[in-house]
Amino acid sequence: MKTIICPNPNCGYRGTPRREARGSALLGCFLMFLFLLPGIFYFMLKSGWRYYCPRCGLQMGVQN
Repeated sequence: MKTIICPNPNCGYRGTPRREARGSALLGCFLMFLFLLPGIFYFMLKSGWRYYCPRCGLQMGVQN
């Protein structure tokens, strides 16, 4: 896992970021069950991760 330095001047956290998925697996499965094509598009567009500072909650970046 990569380490980050939070750009927030009031925080200054150094360490590993908190990682969250960009999309909802439950919503993606629901769309796949009802309509195949919207479900496929949803999974294509919402794949990847968002990285947050665990101390202040500032979003660092997105990885696809």
